[in-house]
Amino acid sequence: MRRVITLLVFVLAPRSGHAEDPPPPPPPPPAPTVEQIHELEQRIAKLEHPAPPAPPADQPLDVREPPFGEFNFAWMNGNNPQPASLLQTGPVTTSLYVDTYYNWQFQRPIDHTIFPTTTAPRHNEISLNLAHLGMDVTGLDGPIGRLYIQYGSTVETIAGQDTTTTRGFYLTNRLLQNVQQAAVGWHFHELHGINAEAGIFPSYVGLESYLPEENWAYNHAFLSDWTPYYFFGLRGQFFITQRLKIELWAVNGWQTFGEWHEARAGGYLWNWRPREWLSLVNSFYAGREAQGDPNSLRLYTDNNLQVRYYKNDDKAAVLRSSALSLVADIGHEHRGNAPSGYMGGVSIANHVEWNERWKTGLRLDFADDETQAISTKFPVGSPYTLPGKGRIVAGGVTATVDYWPSPWLLTRLEYSHREANQPYFSGRGGITGPDGTPGADPATFTPDLTKSDDRLTLNITLRL
Repeated sequence: MRRVITLLVFVLAPRSGHAEDPPPPPPPPPAPTVEQIHELEQRIAKLEHPAPPAPPADQPLDVREPPFGEFNFAWMNGNNPQPASLLQTGPVTTSLYVDTYYNWQFQRPIDHTIFPTTTAPRHNEISLNLAHLGMDVTGLDGPIGRLYIQYGSTVETIAGQDTTTTRGFYLTNRLLQNVQQAAVGWHFHELHGINAEAGIFPSYVGLESYLPEENWAYNHAFLSDWTPYYFFGLRGQFFITQRLKIELWAVNGWQTFGEWHEARAGGYLWNWRPREWLSLVNSFYAGREAQGDPNSLRLYTDNNLQVRYYKNDDKAAVLRSSALSLVADIGHEHRGNAPSGYMGGVSIANHVEWNERWKTGLRLDFADDETQAISTKFPVGSPYTLPGKGRIVAGGVTATVDYWPSPWLLTRLEYSHREANQPYFSGRGGITGPDGTPGADPATFTPDLTKSDDRLTLNITLRL
């Protein structure tokens, strides 16, 4: 019995020695590299946002390879930087746009009128610049169309200044100025797509978009303020390849609803985007624009180069991207009963995206109008005229800071300084009348104009 107990104690007793120790823990894995982290993030992004399935091979070429759909051009000046619309139902995409602002013009005009400008024309007031509600119809395998109804001060500064509506009856600013876009047409499955449309559609002359939210700056450059934001007529869009578009226009006039003469105006535009970081645009316009002068002829060419010269996909980077936009225009207006002359100018802008929320922009612009053929005049209905009758040379600098708390909401702070060779900007006395009210005899009141303009603008825009 003792031997059995001794054997059990020997077997069950704990033992010492390296042979019986538990194995050491494995060494920790090496820390992942930046490249491995970036690759993992890309894999996760693909799982969270899988790519849409490739369209069937029997679909038309323009459906399989939509024009300008190969790359992401949200970085460009004049393009909407937002993701795809939230308001799409079947073939209809709805658009809601509300643009409010507060402007402080350093001359403090007594009539609260900032002149000249097409955006944010009121001083020291909380105002509505532009609001629109619109619908686009696409995807019906043929019929296309859109209707955008608009309100706000910019409607009056642009469409409200069309004087061709005074030629005859049944064409008034009251009738049409609240229509931002209205067009119907047909989409053809040829090449990479062909669109034929009739109605009111946007103009790309001068580069900057009619909607300030799409531009790198809130206040427009002179070349944009002096050139059309819309056309009324016919438009053909030919997407020759996935990267090249050609447009042809037959329109009533230079940003007009009607026309002064029986000759139709027209022009063309081509836009080539061979890479994601490059866009080239050239457009040409010809039309008879001078009231009472059937021998007038305006020729104008607009040219634009946009380059995104830096990009960093690392979300932790201090600087994500930087891009440059250069616009160069030249034109000539021949007159049969007045002096003929040249017009044109240059605008150069740089835009920096620090991250998805913060962006900054800096723009320099210069414009020259030898005979005041295209430069902004006093508002329609004003009994006064500009004091200087000769050449207008103007330029300015604009600095912009954008903050996007959401992809659908933009807050913007901007400072703009402009100068001209003659008194051209609102002064303290304003341009309306004594004490800022209308009704003064032109013989007793002279609009107060200065050679420089400084303004500070705060803007908030909602777009869905």
